[in-house]
Amino acid sequence: MLLSNLSLIMEKQGKMQDRDLFAGFNCTDLEAQMIPHTHTASVCQPSTSDEESCSSHRGAQSFSETECLKNIRADLCYYDVMLNSYKPSETLLNPVKTATKNLLNCLNENCEAEDVSSEFPQWQIWSGSSFDDRLSLCKALKGFHIRAITVNRALGYVASGDHRK
Repeated sequence: MLLSNLSLIMEKQGKMQDRDLFAGFNCTDLEAQMIPHTHTASVCQPSTSDEESCSSHRGAQSFSETECLKNIRADLCYYDVMLNSYKPSETLLNPVKTATKNLLNCLNENCEAEDVSSEFPQWQIWSGSSFDDRLSLCKALKGFHIRAITVNRALGYVASGDHRK
């Protein structure tokens, strides 16, 4: 649901859907801003057999479900705080906020709960200038969309149970 809601905001024929929120610039042309302090993409990479070489950069380290879910939870905590701190509160963001909170709650209920909120340094992106904040929101949403794809794939891998074989 999170990935679907982010996709609805981000894409419509290659352009940002909401003209008011991103008026004055082409959000599609901006680079994505990623969280610099999580390692979700690398720690959630599936284990592979010795014959497969695409994932060889990870070394002999095996997949850790706990580490993967911990990093996913850290990503979701960050984006939850970031989206809820955006002023003015955009109703366009409500489906993404709700999906983020629901996934975070699901992880907290069904996995070992750890407090990850203080684990990573604060990453402030709002400057107070409406234009600059909308630029930052665009970049952050693009980064969140990319991370949501990774999270979606990682959770699918965990749910499949393939890492336990």
